[in-house]
Amino acid sequence: MLLMLLPSIPLLGAFTLLAVGDKDVNMPFVVSSITLALAGWGLRGVSRGERLTYTLPFSGPYVPTFQADVLSAVFVLLAAFLWWVVSIYTPEYMKKEGRANSFDISTLLTLSAVLGVFLAGDLFTMLLFFELMTISSFFWVIHRRNEEAIRAGYFYLFFSIFGGLLLALGIVFITTATNGLPALGTDPVPPLEPQIFAWGVAAIVTGFGIKAGMVPLHLWLPHAHSVSPTPASALLSGLLIKVGAYGLIRTGELTGWGLQWGNTVSWLGPALTVLGSCTMLVGVIAALLQSDAKRLLAYHSVSQMGYIILGLGVCLCLGNAGGLGLIGAIYHVINHALFKAALFLGVGVIYVHTGETNLYNLGGLLRSFPVTAVLVFLAVLGITGAPGLNGYASKTLLHHAVSAAAETGLPLMVWAERLFVLVGVGTATSFAKLYYLIFLGRPAKVKISGCESRLFHVSMVILAIVMVGIGLLPGLIPQALAVPAARTLGIKAFAATIGHLSFGNANDVVSALITLGLGAVACLVGLATGAFHWAPPSWLTLEGLGRIVCHSLTAVCHGGNESYQSLARLISRTGRAMRFRLLSAYRRMDDSTDGALGDITPPGISADAALLMATLAILISCYACLHLRLPSLRLPLSFPGWNIVEQMLN
Repeated sequence: MLLMLLPSIPLLGAFTLLAVGDKDVNMPFVVSSITLALAGWGLRGVSRGERLTYTLPFSGPYVPTFQADVLSAVFVLLAAFLWWVVSIYTPEYMKKEGRANSFDISTLLTLSAVLGVFLAGDLFTMLLFFELMTISSFFWVIHRRNEEAIRAGYFYLFFSIFGGLLLALGIVFITTATNGLPALGTDPVPPLEPQIFAWGVAAIVTGFGIKAGMVPLHLWLPHAHSVSPTPASALLSGLLIKVGAYGLIRTGELTGWGLQWGNTVSWLGPALTVLGSCTMLVGVIAALLQSDAKRLLAYHSVSQMGYIILGLGVCLCLGNAGGLGLIGAIYHVINHALFKAALFLGVGVIYVHTGETNLYNLGGLLRSFPVTAVLVFLAVLGITGAPGLNGYASKTLLHHAVSAAAETGLPLMVWAERLFVLVGVGTATSFAKLYYLIFLGRPAKVKISGCESRLFHVSMVILAIVMVGIGLLPGLIPQALAVPAARTLGIKAFAATIGHLSFGNANDVVSALITLGLGAVACLVGLATGAFHWAPPSWLTLEGLGRIVCHSLTAVCHGGNESYQSLARLISRTGRAMRFRLLSAYRRMDDSTDGALGDITPPGISADAALLMATLAILISCYACLHLRLPSLRLPLSFPGWNIVEQMLN
């Protein structure tokens, strides 16, 4: 019953808020507090290996089911905690945006849908909550109701609905291949139709890849994040894209992590490795060239999701030997949610007091916002992987996993490790740029209104405490949550590996410090040379390529339509001309009083009567040949249409 109650609490809160309106009650805070406390109490036994299930007492071909294992518990607790932190921040911020009541309603509905996704017991139930999440979060994106927000909202909606359709198609394929709807959190079911199963997995991976911001399916993400209110951006980046990561992890579980069924889905590991590497690289390059702070953070959400996808790819390629990749991916899901939410909230503080997010219009704000500057600096250290912060711990695990894969000698893994290091330097460069231009650069000429809000600081301080706590105790989360989750998912032969892993290894610390140093130097060079202002030609960007393809398709369709219209006009003119000639010939025949049959012209008989008499004579002759057995009248067997005539007479 608990599994059904958790998604129901935010839903009841939304209906209550809709009924009573704004009564100066922070309903998202109340609801998320209850949800967090209930989830922490009710799911405490799951980490010890218990598995909770609940089936609704319905009858019919489809019965919704809910389940909770360690992985579900990790994501549910993360969602409730992040919603709770952001709900403290939201009321003060929404005074600037307006329409706080409608924002709170969509926030509660989205929380209900997200919890439903994480607690779904089968793929179809997950799909239903996935679509509800899309609809409710759409109102976050269009909250400002201006042209840019509406365009970004429909962009978001188009990609999300397309992802949902792919999920539905994949579920149909997998259900057909396994002769039943597979349950989540249980042992994988061997497919009866491997080819259909592989197509189903491909469709599901693509659908969840859209939500995860996987390149080249990430185009909706920077638009949606940049126009949404800051609390929505923090939740979109911190948690909603993690729904895609959760789906990809469940897909890996569904396929047995490459440990079973031979070559049924042997392509999945290399595919995710390539896509994860490309996602990391494209995201960080695009972020380096951004002038808007929120778009920079949005592209780094793409890049950081690439780390997670790469970890899953390594695990799928190597099976138990790559289990460290799965642990690192789960760990980085948690850490990314924390530091990315803190970064968005910090940028939101600057926006509230300056009305500006363009980095080149800001600068020297350290004196005006000292507390915000310190808290944002901690988040910057977290995302860049500085020792002592949470990002260092998960990135270290992922780096060890990729390095172990590279030691196999596979060229794909060797290049993945090189890109991993390169992206780390790019991330440090990008956030050195962001922090310098906002807080340390030349003092801005923007007007600063008001002073720092304590509610803003409370939210960011909570996140900072958790980030520093994880950084000081980096082995706590893996041992308590990530390792049990991986075991539940079917990866069991790596516990000794992580038990002997030291996060304080000198090589890892020195490598992280070198990465930070190179990033700082690259930032100075980029600012001095103006490299960050380079605007690549449209054909070098995915969005530009998308526009070119769309324009080309539009031109082809327009040309095809013109050709069709021309052909239709030609056929119409030809038809009218033929009809006119036939009618003219008919009128001439009909007006004649004498019908001519060869040289015989019967007087007083019209042409119609003459044709009718001739046809009747032919039919009588054919009948005589068939039934009166008159040889002299028998038609030759080669007579055209003989079979048709014979059938008519019989």
